[in-house]
Amino acid sequence: DGFITVWKARWRREPTREELDGLINHFVRETIYYREAVAMGLDKDDPITRRRMAQKLEFLTQDIAAMKAPSESELEQYFQANLEKYQLPDRISFSQIFFNPDKRGGSTLDDANAVLAGLKNTGAPDASVMSMSDSMMLQASFQQQSESEVGNLMGPRFASEVMKLDPGKWHGPLLSTYGTHLVYVSDLQRASEPSLVDVRDKVLLDWQTRQQDEFNEEFYKSLKSRYEIVLEGISTTSEAKEQAGQGVEASVRLAGKSD
Repeated sequence: DGFITVWKARWRREPTREELDGLINHFVRETIYYREAVAMGLDKDDPITRRRMAQKLEFLTQDIAAMKAPSESELEQYFQANLEKYQLPDRISFSQIFFNPDKRGGSTLDDANAVLAGLKNTGAPDASVMSMSDSMMLQASFQQQSESEVGNLMGPRFASEVMKLDPGKWHGPLLSTYGTHLVYVSDLQRASEPSLVDVRDKVLLDWQTRQQDEFNEEFYKSLKSRYEIVLEGISTTSEAKEQAGQGVEASVRLAGKSD
């Protein structure tokens, strides 16, 4: 009644008599076709069938690996060893005055430095200060952005530099993929170090994924050790290049060591 269980899981109800008859007929037809196809050798040397069977075996090994649950000490050890992976990003809020090099040419940096000198003793920018900016495609202010988010818009170099700036001051000139900027940092929040409690679900998932990968690799190595791998038509590197130019066929043959 495996197909009935699958039906119930999909449709959340019992099949009707008519639906059950259809399931049975489909299962019988599929089983007959499958057995006759195997008897005729249709499963041999079929890349789709081979790939599907290999995938089913991989899925089986993944299920076996997933059955193991880590102890708290194992999970904590994995968390500490991969702490950077779970570190939340710092967040920055800033405003910018943009100087367009396409418009200002060789005077761009001089213009930016002149405006910066007049802003040194001022506080947070108001509308009159922001009006000194040349027009640009991006917004003038950014709120609670991570370095990667700033980098996606302004370029990684600009993002790296802006994250180092002290809040409450004007800084610059800074260069981005667009041009030259003066930046006022209004807030910079440094993320605290994560704890296992905060990210436990993600750590557990990552730990299980690693266990599956390691189990699959070990399982494959144990299976591979049972075979002798023979490379046919493949010579040394230099000879292989020459053979390739001549269209020489190369193949791999696997034979059981007990064969």
